[in-house]
Amino acid sequence: MTHSSSDASRSGTLSIGGDLAVHRLGFGKAASSLQLRVSTVSRAIARLEDQLGVALFERTSSGIKLTTAGRIALRCARRVLRETNALTETLDRSSFGEIGEVHLGFHLPPLNAVLTSLLVEWRTTYPGISVTPHEPGERTLHSALIERHIDVALLPELALSQHHPHTPIYFEPLMAAVPNTHRLAEKTTIQWTDLKNENLLLWSWGKDRIGRDFFATRLPGINVRIFETGNMTLLAFVRAGYGVTVAAQTYSTLNLPGLKFIPIDEEDAGFKINLVWRAESEDPVVGKFVAFMRDRAKPYWRVTSPRAASESPYPPP
Repeated sequence: MTHSSSDASRSGTLSIGGDLAVHRLGFGKAASSLQLRVSTVSRAIARLEDQLGVALFERTSSGIKLTTAGRIALRCARRVLRETNALTETLDRSSFGEIGEVHLGFHLPPLNAVLTSLLVEWRTTYPGISVTPHEPGERTLHSALIERHIDVALLPELALSQHHPHTPIYFEPLMAAVPNTHRLAEKTTIQWTDLKNENLLLWSWGKDRIGRDFFATRLPGINVRIFETGNMTLLAFVRAGYGVTVAAQTYSTLNLPGLKFIPIDEEDAGFKINLVWRAESEDPVVGKFVAFMRDRAKPYWRVTSPRAASESPYPPP
């Protein structure tokens, strides 16, 4: 640290002294600008010339001027000073949470209208703090959070861990996805019982305990087939007639051809999406993001069931 301060000080002396020399103001004015004695400035320049092994100034009876080496050194010193000042400003702003980056993990694609509005408002309010998305999969989001690969995550309430603080952000209704030619495609809404004789296709989250329990309580005895894929591949097989699935309402906004998304008119057809973070995090940028999302989500946090979701005042995406 001492070495860096010495370098910065040396560069500062050279920069100011060099500027004044170029304008033929001499060491007297330079010393006055630096609030130092002329002898102090003169010795500092001499030491710097000794350290660099070149003459920086040409001393003549008419005054002093920069040598070729001095002009090169002056340009470098100015650049170092600019970068040092910029670094100081950046660190100051970072310590107050004005600039930085938030790594945000997603369980679902961030297409929900409420979430989109919040992210747009965040970008407008804090243009110096970027949000970088991560989709490691719901079974690894907790580990990614613990291992600091991400700062915060958006998780459904059924996948929350008691070890992490969280706050609700929005409600995600569930819908049945069926081929356009399916017998249910003409319906405007369905009940869970309408799916009881169907082949239910689920992506990998359906095979863990949380997924199994979720569907076992709503569709007991239904024939389930697990696909070790993402939802988009699974939806392609639904469109091909291999079965039906239950998907977040978010996917219906993609307007996928050949598929019909039907609201499930049940109180338990949906889940809250929560923002989760590490309790021990002291990053002011993360703290600002959590506070922003928590406070801005409150006006939207009116939906408690899929029935209410159909009357939601959510803004369009």
